[in-house]
Amino acid sequence: MSFATTEMMLALGLEDQMAGTCFKEDEVLPEQQKAYDKVKVLSDKWPSYEVLMAEKPDFVTGWPVPFTKRGIPADQLISANVNIFIPQSMISPDADLEMNFKDLLTLGEIFNKQENAQKFVDKQTKKLNKIQKKLKGLPEKRVFIFDSEDEKPFTVFEGYTTNILKLIGAKNVMSGKGSDQTWGQANWEDIVKENPEYFIIVDYSESIRNDDDFKGKVEKIKNNPLLKDLDAVKNDRFIKVRLSEITPGVRTVDALERLSKQIHEQDEK
Repeated sequence: MSFATTEMMLALGLEDQMAGTCFKEDEVLPEQQKAYDKVKVLSDKWPSYEVLMAEKPDFVTGWPVPFTKRGIPADQLISANVNIFIPQSMISPDADLEMNFKDLLTLGEIFNKQENAQKFVDKQTKKLNKIQKKLKGLPEKRVFIFDSEDEKPFTVFEGYTTNILKLIGAKNVMSGKGSDQTWGQANWEDIVKENPEYFIIVDYSESIRNDDDFKGKVEKIKNNPLLKDLDAVKNDRFIKVRLSEITPGVRTVDALERLSKQIHEQDEK
């Protein structure tokens, strides 16, 4: 019931046990394309109860929202003897990469794919260690995560995104600023006080090869007179990310590798 958990299951080699998938929010990872093509797509977004149950599932997984009235209520699925697994990293306000890895290992236990799960986690951990070794001794950078704006900017305060950025020496300037929310609205005035060195901008363009959404957000920031003296704006330091790269799933470490190079590029030279 989410593309992130679809990717988690495919990473464990579970395509032959998947009755269906839905809500494709990103292009399929090249290394998962062959496996993904074996899985039936039930809906562009969330399937109806009837469409889902026609596949006779005994297990569903995804973000919490699909299992509310906005999708198919959890109690309706439970009464039909369908088990629900929501990864802890998609619920906990204290989520971090370790919790995300534990979720993958739990999926491995549920489907008797422990070896595949451990191999995936070990490979990702080894890659992260190499990234961090290159960053050793480099100064911490101040970043602001910009998702969208409705008079006030929508951003990240605490949780998974903030915690994974710490792993590459990037401090979210909104962390610890009086909000225990993971995502929420902030004030531009507070951001100005923190003077971020980089803006990390969430791009929602339909294709990863299209960056119209990113470009539009950059222009809006540059045209905001309140922000003209920020280090990030003066130095044209805007970094594009997909939401799937900074939320729980299988893309985190690859994203951290790219972000670390962009954020610490000058220091590494």
